This record gives sequence, structure tokens and C-alpha cells, in this order.
Amino acid sequence: MKIYFVSLKNGKCKLNMLLLTLFVFFVMIFSVFFNVDLINDVYAQTSAISKKRIIVIDAGHGGEDCGAIGDGNIYEKNLNFQISMKLGEYLSNNGYEVVYTRTEDKLLYKEDENIKGMRKIYDLKNRVAIANSYENALFISIHMNSYGAASCSGLQVYYSPESDGSRNLASSIQGSVVSTLQPTNKRQIKAGKDIYILENSVNNAVLIECGFISNPEECKKLLEKEYQKELSFAIVCGIINYEKNIAG
Repeated sequence: MKIYFVSLKNGKCKLNMLLLTLFVFFVMIFSVFFNVDLINDVYAQTSAISKKRIIVIDAGHGGEDCGAIGDGNIYEKNLNFQISMKLGEYLSNNGYEVVYTRTEDKLLYKEDENIKGMRKIYDLKNRVAIANSYENALFISIHMNSYGAASCSGLQVYYSPESDGSRNLASSIQGSVVSTLQPTNKRQIKAGKDIYILENSVNNAVLIECGFISNPEECKKLLEKEYQKELSFAIVCGIINYEKNIAG
């Protein structure tokens, strides 16, 4: 290996290029490890990931409460559960901590709350209690819509009344689904007045009516695993966009 030298003007001092290269290399390493702006930037990104909030996912109905019954005797509770599980999977993959209100086909009343005529009331109270037990969590309740006119279709999001955060979350989710999956959907987000879980949530909360199972065509789509994935992905994108907006 040849070692080249650079002569300075006075001809007395010669600098080894190999040593110079090593010197520059170590200066670069030092600047990377001790660059305050770079360190702060990495720290901020790491903190943002570690501070991603808890999301409570609520699969509506369950057990003896089947919810709405769609075309072909399809139970709402089952569709709610399937989409909730897929939604939770996508959120977990994006670094969020996910909590489910239910992971079984049952209502959420306790043994001492198994009182005829009171089970549904206790069920709703317990769902809200789970969501409210996590500070600053997002509460996402998954449901299906139903109406007498079979022509009605499209996802619609309801939000906690008097909550700007909930309204913004609902708007972000509705916008994401419309732009990526339902371009002809003209439905608007609505305040969830008289919806117990929304009125009693201390955190930002939305209830998503994922579609009308009273519409045979839409009900058929909601049963498709691929459509469930697409719908869940669009909802997750809406949640992430909401998070970016409040962080930015």
C-alpha cells in the first residue's frame, strides 16, 4: 500500500494522508454522536412512539343481545366482533396498546348484575367503566346500522357530545373511509346524543356504524373478510391521521 504525503509551503512539515483520513473519520463520528439537534430529534421520535395512547375497542352487543339482524339472519354482534378484532390487530401493528371490552360472545354484566331487565344497563355501564379506567385513551365502539328502507347504506360516525376531540376523531375516521373506500358516501358525522357510552365517556370516544346490514348488498360486503380488512385499515388510517394532527 502506498502512503502519500502532502508537503506544506515551508517544505518542513509533511502530513500523512492516512492519518488525515482517520482524523476526519473520527471527527465525523464525534459529530454524529454529539450533535445535540440530532440526538434531540431521535429522542423526540422515540418518545412519540412510546407515548402512543391506549385505544379501547368495543365490539357492540354480544351474548343474548344479538343487536340488529341483517339480511339472511346475520347477527350484528358477530360482525362487530370480527371487525373489532381486525381493527385491534392493525392498531397493535402500528404500535398502539389495544384493550378490548369483550373478547367473547357475551354481555358485560357481572354475576351479581344478572338481573332480568337490567343486564343491558349494566353491560353499557361496564363498557364505559373499562374505557374510563385508562387515562387519555381513545374509545372506539363498533356497530352496524339498520333501517326500514333497504336502500340505506354507508358508514357513519357518532361522537361524544360537547367534545371537540371526539368530533375531530369522528371527522378523521369518516373522511378516511370515504376517501379510500366509500367515495359516494355522503353521510355526515353526528353528535351521539342519547347514546349512553358516548355521553358518559370521559375520554374522546366515537361510535362507528360500519354499514347497514338491512341493505342486502352492503350486508354481503360486510361479511367478506377482505372488505372487513379494508374497512378496518381505513378506520386505522383515520385514527393515525387524527393522532398526527393533534401532535403536530
